[in-house]
Amino acid sequence: MLQVRRRVDHAVVADRARGVMLGLAVGDALGAALEWDHPDQIAARYGGPLRDMVASRVWALGEWTDDTAMAIALAESLAERGGYDEDDVLARYLLWSRSSPKDIGATVGNALARASSPGSARAAAAAYHEQSGGRSAGNGSLMRTAPIALRYRDDAGAIERISRSESSLTHHDALAGDACALFNMTIAALLFDRRLPQSSSAAGAVAAEAPSLGADQVLDPVQRQIGFVLTTLRVAFWAAMRAESFEQAVVEAANLGGDADTNAAVTGALAGARFGADAIPQRWLEPLLARDHISGLAVRLLRERP
Repeated sequence: MLQVRRRVDHAVVADRARGVMLGLAVGDALGAALEWDHPDQIAARYGGPLRDMVASRVWALGEWTDDTAMAIALAESLAERGGYDEDDVLARYLLWSRSSPKDIGATVGNALARASSPGSARAAAAAYHEQSGGRSAGNGSLMRTAPIALRYRDDAGAIERISRSESSLTHHDALAGDACALFNMTIAALLFDRRLPQSSSAAGAVAAEAPSLGADQVLDPVQRQIGFVLTTLRVAFWAAMRAESFEQAVVEAANLGGDADTNAAVTGALAGARFGADAIPQRWLEPLLARDHISGLAVRLLRERP
């Protein structure tokens, strides 16, 4: 459980909250050019690890993917509705998914294509879970739920409950919800220098072990289990919780390849909560699409009482 809030300067909390949203977006934009690659391919193409944002065949310089698009939609709903309204959140997801986005994950796309209400979205997610042989624990909810940690930063019960409920709109497997809950409770703890949460779940075991792993131990599942929620959680806790800087965390996560945009986005949110927005390299922020809007959403979420 999260502990009682310590005295942390409001400006520090605000910087860390902005770091969560901006960190997610810059990680997403940096990793987009590296999606599905192996580190050897990345090194051959760029002469070593990629450290600067680049345009790719699909993505313009500073453009983010579905990860940030959905996180923005959730943050906008939380800010405008004053809290979690799943009907409004789903309506925003549906509007986005029907706007011909460049990228949308299979699990998310399946649920949204068959949804007209939260109930029908969950029914579609359950059907997909059965059709896929129980393999629906993707990272498509983990990538978007960080705004919940900002809005409900002082209410551990709400973070856990809403994270699981939000995840279940598109991901039937409870493992995805476990990962979202732990991730968001960790972000909230980092905002206020609280003791980090612990969990006896599989997600909790992965998060606890990850910072002690070697790069080769992290790389293997990244290449074999692309898109699996525990793979992304492992990368994020490995990169963000052992790094000495925001840049180190995101560069290391992105350059593992695999689902590089999502792995780096989740890492960026966690590292942003740890190091703050002021630690994000300006060369990444300058080309970032909708930078001021994303930063402003974090500030708006802090104005809401948990």
